[in-house]
Order: sequence, then C-alpha cells, then structure tokens
Amino acid sequence: MEKIRSFISFDIPMMPAVEDARVRLRGIPGVSVPKEVHLTLRFLGDVEAKKIEELSSGMRSLERYRSFSVSLKGLGAFPNNKDPRVIWIGAEPGAPFYDILSDLDGILSGSSVDYDKKPFKAHVTVGRVKRPSAGLTALLNECRDMEAGSFECRQIFLMSSLLTSGGAEHSVIDTFRLADG
Repeated sequence: MEKIRSFISFDIPMMPAVEDARVRLRGIPGVSVPKEVHLTLRFLGDVEAKKIEELSSGMRSLERYRSFSVSLKGLGAFPNNKDPRVIWIGAEPGAPFYDILSDLDGILSGSSVDYDKKPFKAHVTVGRVKRPSAGLTALLNECRDMEAGSFECRQIFLMSSLLTSGGAEHSVIDTFRLADG
C-alpha cells in the first residue's frame, strides 16, 4: 500500500527580511537552510494514498473561508535560543485563520488521518542547527524583534515531502483557494 509523507501548509512569498535572514544563516557554520519556506499548519507523516484523496476532498470545505493577513516578526529558536535546533521567524495570522485551523483539525479527525497534534505555534522554519555557535547566538539576539513584513494568504496546500540526501523535496498534491477578502 503506497504511503505519502505529507503536510498541510501555506507559502511565504519572497520578502526581503526573510531572504536576508536566510542569507545570513547560510553564512553560519553548522546551520542548514531549507530550499523553500512555508508555514506548516499540520504535519501528517506517512499517509495512505487513499486517505490522502479522502482528505483532499474534505479540505474543499476550507475554500469557503476568506483570505487572511499574516505578519512575520522576530527571529527565534526551538527549543530555545540557548540550545537552538530549529531557527524560525514568528508568524501572526489574522482572522479567520484559527477558525480554518479548527475546521482542519475536525476534517483530519474525521478522516482518520493520524497527525502531529502538538500545540500550534505559528512560525516559519528558516534553518536547522547541527552545531550551535556564537555567531548564531549573536544573530538571534540581533534579530529577536525584527519586522519581516506582512502578506495575504490566499491558498492552502496539501503537500508531499520526499526526503533525499540533499534535503526534503516538496510538491503540491492539492491547492485550496480561499475567497478574496
């Protein structure tokens, strides 16, 4: 039975402050920067292809929602800045984002897709840390309150993720277009 490693997300457009952070992170030894940036709503893991089709059908109901604004602000790290493993830019999605997320969780529960149920923290992953360094700590401190800008989210994606030696390669399984706000 074919399984697809998958997640649900929306894209982050090219924004100068985000690109600047990515360029600066690339210059720090021990930090890897992903090829693409997006905001993951839910990570699904390996899902049977048949369940992906059912999930995609159920997610059509999200298209009734209006597009929403997202502000990006601050550079930080998980689990924390003293022991960074994942470098992120914080995200503040506007209404009706949390209604969409709640409906999405209902759709996932109804589809019997087992997904990562960790509490949602809106962020954009911009780096992964193999070796912490003084340079990384300095960048995190310097950019803690940076304003990266805002954009309008108009689409949500059901994505596949193929792990390769060069990193994860993502492709769109389905697109859900939100109504114009």
